[in-house]
Amino acid sequence: MFKKIQDWFDERIGLTELINEFNGERIPRRGGWAYTFGSLLAFLFTIQVVTGIFLLFYYVPYFPMARNATYYIKHHVLLGNILLGIHLWGAFTMIFFLLVHMARVYFSGAYKKPRELQWVAGMVLFSVVVVLGLTGYMLIGNENSWWTINVLTNVASHTPIIGGFLRIVVRGGTETSVLTMQHIFAVHVWLLPLVVIMFIPMHLFLIRKTGHQGMALEYKNSKLSDDDPNKWIKPDGTVPFFPDQFYKDMIVALGVFAVVYFLAVYYGAAIGPMYRPLALNFAPEADWYFLANEELLKYFPGNGLIIFSTFLVPTIGFAILFALPFIDRGHERSPFKRPAATVLGILFLLLLVYLTLIGGEPKAPATV
Repeated sequence: MFKKIQDWFDERIGLTELINEFNGERIPRRGGWAYTFGSLLAFLFTIQVVTGIFLLFYYVPYFPMARNATYYIKHHVLLGNILLGIHLWGAFTMIFFLLVHMARVYFSGAYKKPRELQWVAGMVLFSVVVVLGLTGYMLIGNENSWWTINVLTNVASHTPIIGGFLRIVVRGGTETSVLTMQHIFAVHVWLLPLVVIMFIPMHLFLIRKTGHQGMALEYKNSKLSDDDPNKWIKPDGTVPFFPDQFYKDMIVALGVFAVVYFLAVYYGAAIGPMYRPLALNFAPEADWYFLANEELLKYFPGNGLIIFSTFLVPTIGFAILFALPFIDRGHERSPFKRPAATVLGILFLLLLVYLTLIGGEPKAPATV
């Protein structure tokens, strides 16, 4: 019976050939655990989609019902507390491993020719996932969400030329209102996931097209010169994706999910108090991945300098990261043979950690 079903699919779409091609993909022999980040991120995104669909059955996207709906999910829906917690901690975990994945790619020089487009696609995915986390944070509908929306839309208003327009588009008017939550809901549930779903296949296609690249100098064809792209696309020693790499991917994914599940059960998802539009002395607290950017506000106070922290520094930083493969065009991939790039990368990570830790300390409300 199964043979007949297989033959039916083979006759129409060549299913067996597709499976064999997938299973037979060759990847570099060494450092297989470093390759698990991509599969892990895809797994975590799937978890976000599944738990997000569950939350949609009960969520109401407008003030003040958003916070009440979130509270109802946590306290009155079967397994609601766990699924809400998985959605929250899964988002945190996905952003964390995205940062780890990008750091690995940077220090291994895996963004270099012929992988420029692969890096750009990854940067798009990283940017979108961060905004997904930020908009999801706003959808809780509590006091922190309300004031975070106000602060960030005011931050957006400092963007030259289009700042005022951006604030009106996000808010649905000049002030935060019911339309604001509906706009953020549409962006979080429809627009951004659609972008991710478009770019993940593109990223995977580019990986298949240009080959894998792990830690520098581990994966290369010793018979070819550094000028030959095949030196990095077709390394000396390879293993099949299945079962060698597949099992590693599964072990890491299940291990990380176990941690996410533990965090969801033990810590859950904090709901917070109902918003108070007149609580002008309330200082919103950003999620951990946005603390560094928030901390920049303190170093550029006042209307004259705030454009540096709200627009110039983030824009220039992201522009450099996007253009990195076109700036660093050398053939060398070893972090030890690229001392300038390695030192700059380490300093950037240290600065990011420092700003995040300092930004997590209690502070007075920022004026934006």
